[in-house]
Amino acid sequence: MNRSFGLAVVLLLAGGCATLTPVGVNRLGERVAYEQINRSSLNSGTYSSQTLAVVHRYNFDKAVSRDPLGCIRELHAIASRDDRRDTLLALSELCFHQGRRGVYFKNGGERIGPLNMYVASAFYAYLYLLGPGTEPPPSPFDRQFRVACDVYNRSLALALLARRQPPTLGTLPVVLPAGKITLGWGVSDLPLPVDSYEAFTPADDFLIRGLSVRNRGGGLGAPLVASRKRQPDAPGGKASAATLFLRVEGGLRELSEGSCRGVLDIYSPLTRHTILVNGQTVPLETDLTAQLAYVLENPALWSLGLQMFRLGQMPFPPGIYSPQPYERGKIPVVLVHGTMSSPVWWAEMLNTLSADPRVRENFQFWLYLYDSGKPIVYSARNFREALDAQLQKCDPQGVDPALKNLVVIGHSQGGLLTRLVSTDTGETLIRKVTGKTLQELHLAPEEQALIQRYAIFTPMPQVKRVIFISTPHRGSFLAGSFARRLARRFIRLPQDVLKTGSEMLTITKRIKLPGTLSDDIPTSIDSMAPGNPLLTAIADLPTPPTVTAHSIISVREGMKAPDGDDGVVKYASAHLEGVASEFVVPSEHSCQGNPLTIEEVRRILLEHLKAVNK
Repeated sequence: MNRSFGLAVVLLLAGGCATLTPVGVNRLGERVAYEQINRSSLNSGTYSSQTLAVVHRYNFDKAVSRDPLGCIRELHAIASRDDRRDTLLALSELCFHQGRRGVYFKNGGERIGPLNMYVASAFYAYLYLLGPGTEPPPSPFDRQFRVACDVYNRSLALALLARRQPPTLGTLPVVLPAGKITLGWGVSDLPLPVDSYEAFTPADDFLIRGLSVRNRGGGLGAPLVASRKRQPDAPGGKASAATLFLRVEGGLRELSEGSCRGVLDIYSPLTRHTILVNGQTVPLETDLTAQLAYVLENPALWSLGLQMFRLGQMPFPPGIYSPQPYERGKIPVVLVHGTMSSPVWWAEMLNTLSADPRVRENFQFWLYLYDSGKPIVYSARNFREALDAQLQKCDPQGVDPALKNLVVIGHSQGGLLTRLVSTDTGETLIRKVTGKTLQELHLAPEEQALIQRYAIFTPMPQVKRVIFISTPHRGSFLAGSFARRLARRFIRLPQDVLKTGSEMLTITKRIKLPGTLSDDIPTSIDSMAPGNPLLTAIADLPTPPTVTAHSIISVREGMKAPDGDDGVVKYASAHLEGVASEFVVPSEHSCQGNPLTIEEVRRILLEHLKAVNK
C-alpha cells in the first residue's frame, strides 16, 4: 500500500513538472494567439516580435529598459554599418514607444521629448520602407511591412499633435536621439494655402458615429481633417480631407551629421490617391469619412430642414454648397433634398460613393439647399438660377466639358425640382390651368413676364442625366385637404414669396380662373396634393432626348408594385413612363441612405461616365 502511494506521488509530481517546462504551449484559443502574433508598440506596451528579435540579437534586452536613449543611439550606429532593414524597423518602434511614454531625455543642451521621438520614428520607418540599401525593401505580404506603415502614419499624426499648433511655413530643426533633421514644407494640393487653415487634426483622433461605414484607404501618410473657421454665410464648418506625408532627403549618415532634410507634403485625397517616391508608386492613407462627419458635427444643421420649412426663411443663403472645392474635369452630381429636409440627409450616400475610386476620380458632389415650404415652381426657378450661378462661378469661360454633363438627383420634392430643370413644359401648365394660351390671356407685359417665369420651364442644356428618388410626380396621399390647411397655419412664407403670390392671385382673379387654385397663396404641400393639375401635366410630359432619366421608387417591405407605397408616395405616383431604368427598393420614403439605393445610383453614375467618354 505504501509503495503504491509513493508511486502515485511520483507520477503526480512528474505530470505537474510537465506543465512548467521552460518552453511549451498553452492552448488558449485563436484570439489570444493572434494578439501575440500581431503585438506591436501600436497596440501594446511592448514591441513586435521582429523588433524584439533585433533587441535580443545585440543583447540589448535589459539596456532597452534601463537606458532607452543609449540603446537607440547604439542601434543607429549598428544600422549605419549593417544593411539589414529590420534594425531600422526596430529603431522606429523603439522611438515610437518612447514617444508614447511621454518621457523627456536630456541630450546635451537639448531636451528630447515626444515630438522628437515621433519624428525619429517616422524617419526610421521611412528608411525601412522606402530607403536605399543592399537588402531589398520588405514585401507587402510581410507582417512587419504593415506594422512599419502604421507606425510611420501614426508617428506623423502624433508629431503634429505634440507640436500643438497649426503647421507654419518655413523650416523647423528637430533634434533626434542620434542626429538632427530639418523639416520644411514641400508640395500642397489643398484647395487653399497651408497657412489658410486654422487647424490640422489627425483623423485617427475621431470616433465616427451615425454612418454605417468608415471609409479608410490603406497606404502611407497621416490622414487629417484640415479645418477653417466657421463662416457666417455657410451651413457648417469648412473642412477638407488631407493626408500628411514626410519625404526624407538623406539617410543615417546625414542624420548624424545634421544635414538630413525632411519634406512635409500635404495632399487632398480627392485630388490624388497615389504619389511617386524614389521612382516607386506609393498609395496614400486616406480617411474621407472623418472629414464628412466633422463637418456634420453641428446640431443646427440637423434641424435646418424643419426650420426652413416652417419659417420660410434661411439662416444661410439658399444655393449650391459643396463638401469640397470645385475640381476641373470632374462631373458634378447635384443632390436636391426633399420636404422638411436639408443636405445633411445625403450623408450616407456621400460617404459611400466618395469611397468608390471610380466615382471619386470622375465626379464631384454639389448640394442644393432651399426652404422647402415654398411653392414648387418658385423653388424650381430658384434652383435653376442657383445652378446657373454655380456654373458661372466655377467656369466663367465655359471651357470645362465636365460642367456640360451634369447629373441631378432629387429626393421627394427635390425630384419635382429636378423634373423642372430637365423638362420642356412650353405653355402646357398655362393651358392646363386656364384653358388658354399665354397670348389669349391678354396680360400686361409685367404680368406676362411673371407668368412666364413661374409657369414655363425649359431643360437646362448642362443637365444630361437625372435620377428621381421617391418622387411624388402625381402627388402624395399625405398632402390631403387637412394637411394643406394645417400647413398654411404652420408655414410662414417669406416676404418675396408672399409678394409674388399676391401678384399671381391678382392676375388669376382678374382673368376669373375656376376652382380653388386662385383662393390663396399655395405652399409646397398644396403643390403636392393628389390630383393637382399642374403636377399631372408635368408628369405626363415626355423627357427630352437630350436628357436620360432614371427612377428609384421606394415601396415598403411586404408591399409590391404597382399597388404599394412608401408611407408618403404611392408607386403609381412615383412611376414615370419613358425612363431609361426603374428600380424598386424595399424601403420607407427616406431611402437615400439605403444601400440598395446607393448601389443603384453608383451603377447609373458609371453608366453616365461611359456615355460621356464615348
